[in-house]
Amino acid sequence: MRISDLPKPVTASKADWLAGTNWLGFTPVDGSASARAKCQSTINRQFGNGYVIEYITESFSAPNPGFENDPQMLEERKNHAELAGRFIAVHRLLNSPRPLHEIIGGEEFSCLQDQWAKPGKRHRWSVAFPITESYLVKGRPKAKEILGEESYGRLYGHPSATLRPLSNDDRAPIAQLELEKLPAPNAWIGIEDDFEKAERSEIDPRTRKLIDHDLPAFAIEGMTAERWGKVRLRASWLADTFIRQRHKAGTLNCDDCEFDPARRSDLQGIGPRSLLDLHHKAPLEEGVRGTTTADFALLCPTCHRITHARLRLNVAGSA
Repeated sequence: MRISDLPKPVTASKADWLAGTNWLGFTPVDGSASARAKCQSTINRQFGNGYVIEYITESFSAPNPGFENDPQMLEERKNHAELAGRFIAVHRLLNSPRPLHEIIGGEEFSCLQDQWAKPGKRHRWSVAFPITESYLVKGRPKAKEILGEESYGRLYGHPSATLRPLSNDDRAPIAQLELEKLPAPNAWIGIEDDFEKAERSEIDPRTRKLIDHDLPAFAIEGMTAERWGKVRLRASWLADTFIRQRHKAGTLNCDDCEFDPARRSDLQGIGPRSLLDLHHKAPLEEGVRGTTTADFALLCPTCHRITHARLRLNVAGSA
């Protein structure tokens, strides 16, 4: 898989000396609610609905006095030396940030501030966006070698407390970077946010029936029946959103063979949607990964049957 295969573009880059794993944090100008809100708004605008590519800075910041020999800091410094100047990962962020102490716990947050925050300014990285989808950039290439001197200098030649938005010219050289899927332990945060949206939405009963057919009726291992019911409802809500998006875009065609009912002159009175099936590409990942509308497809009945036949063969072959 390459960056060009992602369902959305890489819209921005995060530069930091510590690699993000579960979250990416940003520091508002002060600890007030208005400063946090302004920081959140800026970051949301910068990454939009796209992905963020993570870059490790050439320099490593000095910790507060007393932490110069802290074992964790020394390990982080060692790791930094291996990653400095490189693209290391691509992340999808939850649109709604969380206070960092809610993600990592009060004790760890306090230790982090002790080590890195300036005296009296204990809001370092306090606006934290959970990572809901993550990919390793294979080979961890040097950013300067990928972008070239001019683009590299423009993007990373100055400090910034926010993201570095990417232009089309910046995206072109990173498009072929190879990716490897990584676990995203905080995907559940985005999933639970969607539960409320799904419960408040009117979902086409036909869509719910189709999703109920694709997903197992029983809860997956380690999940209560109540939560599984919410996961199924969320999947129906996503599927319904996907179909409405396709209606609005005027792209009611098969995603495999490109069959388009609108091109047929003998289908007067027959709705194009009735001739296409909704297909969930990854039903077994519902409730485990932060699935999106990109996990659905419209297929003509023939392509849909072929897809399921191939899935059955793959399952049988791996048994």
